[in-house]
Amino acid sequence: MDSSSAVDAGLLALRLAVAVIIVYHGTEKLFGWWGAEGLDGAAAFFARVGYRPPRVMAAVAGLSETAGGVLLALGALTPLATAALIGTFVNILLLHMRGGLSRKRGGFEYELVLLAAACCVALAGPGAWSFDELFGIRGDFSGWGWGSVAAGVLCGVAVSASRRRGGGAGSPGDIGGTRAVNEREDASAAPQQRPDGGASARLVSAARRRLAPFGRGLVGAAVLALGFEGFARLGLIDRQLLPPSSVILPEAARMLVDPEFLGEVAHTLRAVLTGVGLACAVAVPAGLLLGSYALLTKALTPIVESLRSVPGIAIIPLLVLVLGQGLRMEATLVAFVTTWPMLFNTMYGVRGADRVAVETARSFRVGTLATWWRVVLPGALPLILTGLRLALSTGLTVAVASEIAVGTQHGIGHTVLAATHAGFHADRVFAAVTVAGLLGFLLNSLTSAASRRLTGWDTREAS
Repeated sequence: MDSSSAVDAGLLALRLAVAVIIVYHGTEKLFGWWGAEGLDGAAAFFARVGYRPPRVMAAVAGLSETAGGVLLALGALTPLATAALIGTFVNILLLHMRGGLSRKRGGFEYELVLLAAACCVALAGPGAWSFDELFGIRGDFSGWGWGSVAAGVLCGVAVSASRRRGGGAGSPGDIGGTRAVNEREDASAAPQQRPDGGASARLVSAARRRLAPFGRGLVGAAVLALGFEGFARLGLIDRQLLPPSSVILPEAARMLVDPEFLGEVAHTLRAVLTGVGLACAVAVPAGLLLGSYALLTKALTPIVESLRSVPGIAIIPLLVLVLGQGLRMEATLVAFVTTWPMLFNTMYGVRGADRVAVETARSFRVGTLATWWRVVLPGALPLILTGLRLALSTGLTVAVASEIAVGTQHGIGHTVLAATHAGFHADRVFAAVTVAGLLGFLLNSLTSAASRRLTGWDTREAS
């Protein structure tokens, strides 16, 4: 047997060994096989260690382990299978982290070995004796094995961060969570008796609360990327038109460190912020007036509704004739489109302001401008900030669309057009769109964080 065949045989043995172990535990959870308690027992264990909702989490864990193990044994969709298993092992490893390395003290040495094995298969590929080799995709693993490992680690960390405070560790090596209750309690007793356990638990709990939303977002992004990867590799659409995630994401990472492309991003961002700033300058004062005076609202409603119904793209030719194709045109178009969410959220925020506070200010003969500034505007601030969040996301969409429609010489839209016309580099097109999505996510996150900090007391929704 030559060295290549020996490596393939070793990979097959490794895949089968890990697959048998993980399918065993997955079927314990789902079906109660091998003398286990089944989904009810697994759900009770998940509830005890802090996962919510426990039954759903137990079912998801069982499905991930069973499906991932079967795919790993067959060597089919190996990156997806290894990402699922790596996420599982990382989550269990973090669950047993307090026990240290030793399995006798409830540690994670067993999970660490399985994690290392799954990472080896992810990076080396399934070998020649696999379904992936049969369908001719074995050679692609070198390009995105690290992506599979990273996605699995992120998913595992995110799921672990979602655990609620107070959950203990499982019993040593208990992947399925279906062993006897007293074994779990014995395994977790020693770590819980540490003098600094309370302070450490509080720090871990606080970190988990802060990281949980971010982790859930990463899980969603990883699932989307893996799903896109699998769909692209089915071959239903030409790879030159629909490249997989393993091609798009590295290109997006390269573009993020390209000074020329960052200049294009800065141009689009400048247009968005300028346009939204103009919209705020017009919409907030107008919203204060329209929200405060019913007669003025009735008089101007037909005009406002008519202008709001005009599609932004319809006025692009006029703006190009008057302002040209540069930044001024983009900012003006963004301002026109984003004025309406700002205006209506401000109006409804003013109407929802505390009427008792307003009447109290009037009874103390506080001036109109002072009442607006000290009472009405703070009351309307939550919905104004929500309108700002909506305006930023809409403005980014409009700015990129206008750059593509007009054919400007700058911006993310220009990058998309250039990649389309120069032989259609689909990877660069999709990478630019991905970066635009990340920019929108960043703007939304910043405004949401500012809104929570400034108006955490308010529970109203945007109109």
